[in-house]
Amino acid sequence: MILLLQLCLQSCKAQDKIKTKNNQPQADRIMYPTITKDFETFDNYRYENRKDKTSLVLTEFDANEGLLMIVKLEESRFFLTLKESYFTVVKLYYKTGFIKSKGLGFNANAIGFKKGLWYEFDEQGKLIKEIDYDKDYKFTFEEILKFCESEKIKVDKGPIVQSTGFHTRISRNYSATSRESTWTIKCLKDAGTIQTIKLDGTTGKVLSRTDALYINN
Repeated sequence: MILLLQLCLQSCKAQDKIKTKNNQPQADRIMYPTITKDFETFDNYRYENRKDKTSLVLTEFDANEGLLMIVKLEESRFFLTLKESYFTVVKLYYKTGFIKSKGLGFNANAIGFKKGLWYEFDEQGKLIKEIDYDKDYKFTFEEILKFCESEKIKVDKGPIVQSTGFHTRISRNYSATSRESTWTIKCLKDAGTIQTIKLDGTTGKVLSRTDALYINN
């Protein structure tokens, strides 16, 4: 497990979009794991040899590297979140084990917030579509992080463990009808309040702020 994550981490670091410096704000320290358009298959051998056979989910965690989760269902899934990244590598597979789609998702909302290019394949394994999920957002994720920095909103890197309380969630929406895009940030304003901030996806203008009661169960 450690070797797997180390190799993956080294590959991702080699592809870093922005170099890291200790005195840079969080928006300037972004690791984007590499996603290729190559055909691949579900790692059934690795899954069937998981330690805990009572669980449908293969989970491997290393505090220094990150979290790997693989689940075998009708549509099997692979999630890899490296410690120094805001993003999770997401891979979905057909029942045959052939790759169906893959790309990056935000660590706290991996399926709901897809980042950059996603690749889709047919059931024979042929690449049929490349979708750029960033193209409708002139106000970028990097600028969202800078906004969070200015608002003193903490955005966590690495694996998000739900049992550790509330973590800032970032999502976005594009309306093909109105051709309008928006960003939504849900953050902990104080111990008992979640604030939702909506921003224009083109200009970054704050459109609304709303508060809701938060009870940590």
